[in-house]
Amino acid sequence: MTMMRRRSAVEFRASAAERERRFHRAAMTAFLWAVVFTAFHFYWFAGGRFGLGDGPEMIPETRTTEDRIWAFAVTSMFVVGIALPLALTRPWGRRIPRWIAVGCLLTGATLLLLRGGAGLLDTTLRETGLADRGLTGLTYEQITGDPHPSLNTKVSGTCIDVYFIVGGLLYGRTVLRHRRLLWRTAEG
Repeated sequence: MTMMRRRSAVEFRASAAERERRFHRAAMTAFLWAVVFTAFHFYWFAGGRFGLGDGPEMIPETRTTEDRIWAFAVTSMFVVGIALPLALTRPWGRRIPRWIAVGCLLTGATLLLLRGGAGLLDTTLRETGLADRGLTGLTYEQITGDPHPSLNTKVSGTCIDVYFIVGGLLYGRTVLRHRRLLWRTAEG
């Protein structure tokens, strides 16, 4: 029969401080990712082209009510995506109910991973010839405005997809660190 060794209060405090430090680092990394992500979107909205390749129609226009509703929903996700990781590292942010914090972080992680993964799969299907219209059913011309996009445009799209995946992994890591921090704190 094995006996579990009980940790001293000093050991527990040290490990609690380490968990707090790891959570803080994970949340701040997700926050910084979201700031860069948002900054690029503002840059593109202002007419910037860096990172989009050289396709003529890389930025969709907002024309209909549905487009505006979608733009509002996406903008709301940007705001939460930036504010939540930062808030959780501040004393005032600890008042956010745990289920809201974890739910928003998990939703963000899932959406980012799905978006990035779907983009990579779409490009892979097109480039390997397994599906000329990729996962979305759209042609390159419908997506980029060019029936034969340049390597620059394709690589730019792949980099954007990878950046979505990185964001999803960072938000997922923040969820895990947040849950461990709360679970271990309640345990002691």
